[in-house]
Amino acid sequence: MTAKVLNNILVKPAGPDCNLDCLYCFYKNKPELFPETGRPRMSEFLLEVMIRQIVEPPGGEVSIGWQGGEPTLMGLPFYRKAVELEERFGAGKIVGNGLQTNGLLIDRQWARFFREFRFLIGLSIDGPEHVQFLHPGRVKLVFWVPEMTSAET
Repeated sequence: MTAKVLNNILVKPAGPDCNLDCLYCFYKNKPELFPETGRPRMSEFLLEVMIRQIVEPPGGEVSIGWQGGEPTLMGLPFYRKAVELEERFGAGKIVGNGLQTNGLLIDRQWARFFREFRFLIGLSIDGPEHVQFLHPGRVKLVFWVPEMTSAET
């Protein structure tokens, strides 16, 4: 039997950790699974091992989906490192990145990074306006969307 080359992976670098406390979240009690740390985070060592394993094998394209909890809790330097590792070990391979976020931490730096490295962004929206804006930070989303779509840097 021939082994299938892995070309898609879903990564939860911040585990179930989130910067919201939604009553309905299926991750609500998941931090209890990590009593020793409370806030699991993917190490730079593990990031490098994972990226090497997915981008080094032969094949044309690789897709990495970043999810959570809230993946932006890892911070922008984490994703800069991820892209640098993809480029270093990918040997010209096409690597697509997607990130699902609630958008609260997105600012101009994040938006420019996403545009520069062509991240596909999924923005979690909780429903109609009266539900979506129960969390005050959600209102700021309208300010960074033009940054991601602008032709200027």
